[in-house]
Amino acid sequence: MADQNVNVNAPRRSRIGRIRIFDRALWRKWSKYTVSGLLFMAVGFVTIIVGIFLNAASYSQAGFLVGGFGVIIVIVGIVRLLIGFINPATPEDLRPLEAQEEELAAQDEPVDDGV
Repeated sequence: MADQNVNVNAPRRSRIGRIRIFDRALWRKWSKYTVSGLLFMAVGFVTIIVGIFLNAASYSQAGFLVGGFGVIIVIVGIVRLLIGFINPATPEDLRPLEAQEEELAAQDEPVDDGV
């Protein structure tokens, strides 16, 4: 029992405190990924428009290439928006840190094969 790294006197977070931390993390994730996703999409659309104008010129391959990069940038923006919008419903949907640490400690222990 002495070799375990568990602090028995560590205070456990209350349910209200855990919900506040969860809400703050959701807000930070939402604001970070939503704003950057919209920014990526705007840059992608501008790049697509530039590609369309280049496609009208005699060098159509350049317009196709620039428009293709614009489409990729728009797809990255959509993925970032989805990351920002999709959230777990409650803090209880997430596994507690103590359980994760116990599983990691159990995986790190050597297995005695009797050899």
